[in-house]
Amino acid sequence: MTQQTLQAALRDATRALSATMPEYDAHLQAELLLAHALGTTRANVLARLSEPLVSDVIARYGTNVARRAQHEPLAYILGHQEFCGLDFFVDRRVLIPRHETETLAQIALERARQKTSPVIVDVGTGSGALALTLAHHLPDARVIAADISRDALAVARQNARRLNLESRIEFVESDLLARVDAPFDILVANLPYIPRARWDQLPREVRAFEPRCALDGGEDGLDLFRRLLTPLQARAARGAIALFEVSEEQGDAAVNEVRRELPKARVTVHQDLEGLDRVVEIELDADERG
Repeated sequence: MTQQTLQAALRDATRALSATMPEYDAHLQAELLLAHALGTTRANVLARLSEPLVSDVIARYGTNVARRAQHEPLAYILGHQEFCGLDFFVDRRVLIPRHETETLAQIALERARQKTSPVIVDVGTGSGALALTLAHHLPDARVIAADISRDALAVARQNARRLNLESRIEFVESDLLARVDAPFDILVANLPYIPRARWDQLPREVRAFEPRCALDGGEDGLDLFRRLLTPLQARAARGAIALFEVSEEQGDAAVNEVRRELPKARVTVHQDLEGLDRVVEIELDADERG
């Protein structure tokens, strides 16, 4: 009996994925899944197309192709996701880090570099992507990662070990800032911000697999944003800055909420690389600087 080659397995997988997920590059995803099954790189797969596959790899590959064909996110199957040049472990306990959130990370890095040994708090840390990215690039910062989900914190701790940053991060199980004692210089928050009415319009792989508690932001998507604004000034160090990720249609509404709750603060909306509103920046002592 002739053994199946890598090329034949790729052809079959591409066909299967194309049938259920025509909006994606099925061939690319088939290659990534085969590289994962073989424990190698995509480039190595492409260099070995004529080689036969052993039965245990065929079984593992078939299982993962079937999972992807059912719209399970590729990152959960592969078990990792790149963010700001770092590789993060992810599973269904946490939201998959998004490219859009790199805008928030870059602004936070710029602001933190203007301060001496800043205290940075990441509220709703999830996988730890933001907190660990900031710790990686800011060796003099004190970084606190808070999340209400014990499961999410377990993933974030795993990523801290993975990136050799365990000694640089303090993890706190907390509802927003409730159990975070240190006054912050920089606060970052990628809180749930999907309006409830949009839930059924999200892609199936988001609705069916990613944790709803990390996505659903209430009726207008700003429930947790408003809740965090209330204690913000009291928990901030002098000259502190807070940075929130928002959905592209929420910039004006978020600014109005800030002006209502924190009338003396300066608020700015930053756009992402696609020109969409993405980050709300709040300078908490702006009034004292004129």
